[in-house]
Amino acid sequence: MRILLSWLREHVEVTVPVETLAADLTEVGLAVDGIENIPGDAVLDIDVTTNRVDCMNVRGVAREVAVLYKTSLKPLDVTFAETGALASTALTVAIDAPDLCPRFCARVLDVKMGPSPPWLRERLEALGQRSISNIVDLTNYVMLELGQPTHAFDLAKIPGAALRVRWAREGESLQTLDGVERKLKASHGVVSGPEIGLALAGIMGGASSEIGDGTRTVALEAAYWDPLSIRRGARALGMHTEASHRFERGADPEGPVTALARFAHLLQKIGAGTTRPGLIDVHPAPRRTARLALRPERQRAVLGVDVPDAQRRQILAGLGFKGETPAIEVPSWRGDVSREIDLVEEVGRHYGINKIPSTLPPARRPGGLRPAQVLERRLRDVLVGAGLSEVVSYSFVSRADAGAVRLSNPLADNQPVLRTSLVDPGLTDVLRLNLSHGRRDVRIFEIGRVYQVREGQLPREDSRLAFLLSGTPARHWSEKARPADFFDGSGLVELLASAMGWSRPVFEKGNPEPILHSGRSAAVRTGGQQVGWVGALQPEFSKDLGLRQEAIVGELVLSELIAKAPAAERFATLPTQPGTSRDLSVVCDRGLPARDIESTVRGAAGRLLRDVMVSDRFEGGSLPAGKVSLTVTLRYQEKERTLTSEEVQESVSAVVTALKGRGAEIRGE
Repeated sequence: MRILLSWLREHVEVTVPVETLAADLTEVGLAVDGIENIPGDAVLDIDVTTNRVDCMNVRGVAREVAVLYKTSLKPLDVTFAETGALASTALTVAIDAPDLCPRFCARVLDVKMGPSPPWLRERLEALGQRSISNIVDLTNYVMLELGQPTHAFDLAKIPGAALRVRWAREGESLQTLDGVERKLKASHGVVSGPEIGLALAGIMGGASSEIGDGTRTVALEAAYWDPLSIRRGARALGMHTEASHRFERGADPEGPVTALARFAHLLQKIGAGTTRPGLIDVHPAPRRTARLALRPERQRAVLGVDVPDAQRRQILAGLGFKGETPAIEVPSWRGDVSREIDLVEEVGRHYGINKIPSTLPPARRPGGLRPAQVLERRLRDVLVGAGLSEVVSYSFVSRADAGAVRLSNPLADNQPVLRTSLVDPGLTDVLRLNLSHGRRDVRIFEIGRVYQVREGQLPREDSRLAFLLSGTPARHWSEKARPADFFDGSGLVELLASAMGWSRPVFEKGNPEPILHSGRSAAVRTGGQQVGWVGALQPEFSKDLGLRQEAIVGELVLSELIAKAPAAERFATLPTQPGTSRDLSVVCDRGLPARDIESTVRGAAGRLLRDVMVSDRFEGGSLPAGKVSLTVTLRYQEKERTLTSEEVQESVSAVVTALKGRGAEIRGE
């Protein structure tokens, strides 16, 4: 929101330098992002949060300034003379959709179209508004000054001189002021004549009733529109206007009357016309005044300081609140204030947040991280230590599988569903972005939530971890470069399991996810239960991404793994005696999974075995077709004594017998 300093001074006395004003406004929650100095004046660029629509205008900011410097708002001049026939004899108004429009006001003006006076034109142009004509410029001026959009209809172009507020008919067409023919749905509001639509309610006027050089009589409307209806309608049509920006956030229900009076005053001031007697005010459901209580002890407990009663009353009264607790009246322009805590915030920000000391709140018991939080922090440490970078993606996505939760009111048209996976879309989108910037070595992970539809129940929400490896893994200069492969992904899962104390993961061949390569993917199981998957992306998918090499992805269900984590870590003394190892050269069928070999060894070796690993693989040469040779290393150790060669050999012999039973051969036996 851009505010002209000279315009602000017409509403409130400002004696401090503009830099001080900017700093003080920022302290009370109206952050000034910049100051633009222009000859003899200055423009403040204020970042007004979406809930403070009351400050999206000069008058609203002036009210805050008045409280800041303990002064008063200057009276708003809304005086004007009325002349001619009654407005109600020239125009009728009806509301057919009170849920869309709780209040619709109008005045009839006899106008002289022409250019705006220099002061009006220069003021609008300083704030980025293009001057069009005196009447159009006045509608923009009143909106910027008071925050209430108005719209001028050429009365001669309104069929039957009657305005109706209604919901659009399905498929109805309306050409807006920007020259675009728009197809409407039944969820769009319109202001129409007896039949034909004349304007999009709260968004933009229509071309058929546009004022021009030949306009002599204007029907000027100012209304209060249901915020949700305007927000949905504007987004469905892909429109965002100054009017919709204010109405969809909740304008002042009492603002239309004041805005029309201010317009009539300015119209008379610049000599551009006269106002006919009478305000047309259709108000089917008058607003009830909201009243709230503010307990001093609650205010003290929340703020942590004692704000003097006199100062509290001065702050609230200056902001437009009337009365005393338990019946403090909330002004009509403060739709964001609905609870006691909101009143506390108003007092606190004008008392001075910087005056509130930093203290720890009292606690009955010590705080701590939940098990899931501890788990996530440790996972991050392990993954970052392995060279991966964390990313954070939106939960709202453009595509998902058939079990996705669809949003009835998405924040964006291209994000209509909740994600069912962190990998795609998510990590694959991050990879695509990196590839577009020429970066092919990507190692990333994300910890987040996914959502699944459940028949007859609320959607299921799961916490998951996903990773993606693409390009060449981090390596030393002396090592030969190689692309990431399946074993990098499975090794990362094993690293996580070891660091977190989970059961040793088992990788079962298959194709657990449609995006994975059928021959280079596996389901991840621990304790007999599937907890995720890992594998290479499908070749077609990789081609669409523009990958020259495979990308390895994996996803684990953390909500399942939390239950499998050990209750507490137990420390044991380090072994005092050295261990010993034996290597076996095992010839087996090429299709036999190495994990089956490892499982057989562990089952036969006995209690002295500490670890087993496949340390080498050989294929070809003198080996028969379809056979491979695996070097299996067995490590033995006892904590308190040195093992004898007989004990170790006894275990190795048992292993050899078991492997032969699986059809394997032992080379060099």
